[in-house]
Amino acid sequence: MYMPKFLYTAIFLSILSTMSLAYSLLVLKPSNYSYIFIFLISLFLFFTGLFSTTGFFVATKKFGKERDPRVLFREVLKISAYVSFGIFIFFFLRGFKLISLLNIFLSVAFYLALGYQLFIYGRKER
Repeated sequence: MYMPKFLYTAIFLSILSTMSLAYSLLVLKPSNYSYIFIFLISLFLFFTGLFSTTGFFVATKKFGKERDPRVLFREVLKISAYVSFGIFIFFFLRGFKLISLLNIFLSVAFYLALGYQLFIYGRKER
């Protein structure tokens, strides 16, 4: 299996985010808003690391070695961070008890506008 050197750093950071998620799940109790926010940040980092490393291996299988692995990892990282941010928004609304029709509509509109900016209109990759 082909593994570039930078992927070891990404896997190490993913393991660190897994440990921070386990700490926030097992040790911290959701007694105040700062602990909930720490949990949400560690959940975002965990899902970003999980989706980016798995997505990189799937994309490497699909595209082979014909593409630059750094560019491929950046594209997969951008997609995985976007998906993880969607999960973060959902749990943010649930964790702070902000579920209402207006908040859901505004969150979905913001999420779609961010996706449009990142993937369609935004700055092209180098």
